[in-house]
Amino acid sequence: MPTHGQPNPLSYLIPILVILPILYFRLRRMLKPRPLKLNRMWIRPALLLFAGVAVLAASPPPGREWFWFALAALLGAVLGWQWGKQMVIHVDPEKGTLMTTGSQAALITMGILIVVRVGLRAGVRMESAALHLDATMITDLFIVFGATLFGLRGLEMFLRARRVLAASPQSQALPRA
Repeated sequence: MPTHGQPNPLSYLIPILVILPILYFRLRRMLKPRPLKLNRMWIRPALLLFAGVAVLAASPPPGREWFWFALAALLGAVLGWQWGKQMVIHVDPEKGTLMTTGSQAALITMGILIVVRVGLRAGVRMESAALHLDATMITDLFIVFGATLFGLRGLEMFLRARRVLAASPQSQALPRA
């Protein structure tokens, strides 16, 4: 029986055993071309960015903590934009529809983010008392980071998908909705 304050090794093993199969199937799916619905692409980034703003509005960080939230948002925005740029967007020559395929770089980015998250979670769990870390603030930082990461990824893909569709000869023949 572990003593108080020391995490049980199973608390690390179980999430890994759950995450690995999910990650495997998600990564396999990312490598297959999927339809991209341009008219719905704005919904997810808008909801995520709204969630990030709602977190900050619900409990605004005092004083110097704004720096950490700005840093999390900036890091999420930069990584999200880069991740969006790594996604392959093309027009299916037979159907004339937009398609997206994940790239190897996008898969690596996703893997790194998961490893960093698991590592930070373990580190915070073990050292939060010693480092005087606020678990609520860290959770809020991850929400802001995730909202800007996925929000800017979606925005970059939306803007690029519009350009790809406009430049495609197949889209010229399609009726406009």
